[in-house]
Amino acid sequence: MISAGIDPGTGSYDVVAIEKGKVVYRKKLKTEEVRASPEIVIDAIEESGAEIAAGLSGYGLPVKPFSELDDVDMLLMTLNFELERAIGLRKIIKAVKERNVNLYTIPAVIHLPTVPPWRKMNRIDIGTADKLCSAVLAVAKLSEEEELTKLNFILAEVGEGFNAFIAVRNGRIVDGMGGTTSFPGYSSLGAMDAELAYLIGEFPKKLIFRGGIKSFAEDWKLGDRDVINILSEFVMKGIKAMEVSVDADFYVLSGRFAPEMLRKLREGEKEVKLLGGFGKGKQSAQGAAIIANAIAGGEYKEIVDYMRILEAKGTVLDYITSDIMEHVRRGIRRFDH
Repeated sequence: MISAGIDPGTGSYDVVAIEKGKVVYRKKLKTEEVRASPEIVIDAIEESGAEIAAGLSGYGLPVKPFSELDDVDMLLMTLNFELERAIGLRKIIKAVKERNVNLYTIPAVIHLPTVPPWRKMNRIDIGTADKLCSAVLAVAKLSEEEELTKLNFILAEVGEGFNAFIAVRNGRIVDGMGGTTSFPGYSSLGAMDAELAYLIGEFPKKLIFRGGIKSFAEDWKLGDRDVINILSEFVMKGIKAMEVSVDADFYVLSGRFAPEMLRKLREGEKEVKLLGGFGKGKQSAQGAAIIANAIAGGEYKEIVDYMRILEAKGTVLDYITSDIMEHVRRGIRRFDH
């Protein structure tokens, strides 16, 4: 079986197809090209020869065929009131239906039954769908050398846009800090100070992609070495926060800045590993291909079932307390009007 996964990255999209533990197809698409013509992602899936594909799920959604997505699903996946984003997703859904492409959504960390509810309190992003995919790839690859149920580690994904941290205990995801709820990333500000949010007031979605270490370095005229030092400090803070939820035997790094972080974090006490994969292609896209394989009953179904990925349910808004939810509803009503 050939299965494909899609990683919608900040700078580029990756479509990767795997078969029998090897990458048999990989295509990299510039993000601006996908925004201009979203259908090219579907072109790549067809070109890969995949029988099933998964990904493109943003903030995540329990496993569901793209052909069955409705307006509520699209809002929950994008959390974006801007019409342009909705139009792009609608074009992809239209192409999926017209060409009969077997494409499925993927959940985020918040949808998993293995994460206790209190760790989701007033949170939306504790690891988006693509970050969950990276964790699935890590579990799948590490289980080749260690018994699945004995895997205890923390995955730190240090990308061009956001950082994310996922705690895996006994082979299952039990906690996470996503890019908008954790520490500053290279280009994104991470979790926003509530007082700062109050002073800003209403702001466009694109603001969450700004204000990161890159901006700080430009303002303070810092060099590349300073940027890596600052980034590594925040990465270690994210890892330490996850150690409350798992007694990690080692750390796993993925993302654009993983090699630089490896050199910095190796100075510590615990072993640090780079996330490998099946071949060329972004790790999250390979993880999405593993989940697609499992949906179709392939060789990775046992691992994905053990991680309870296919049991994901609910929405990203389920764990917001009632007093805060009142304000969320007001914001949604303003959009509706």
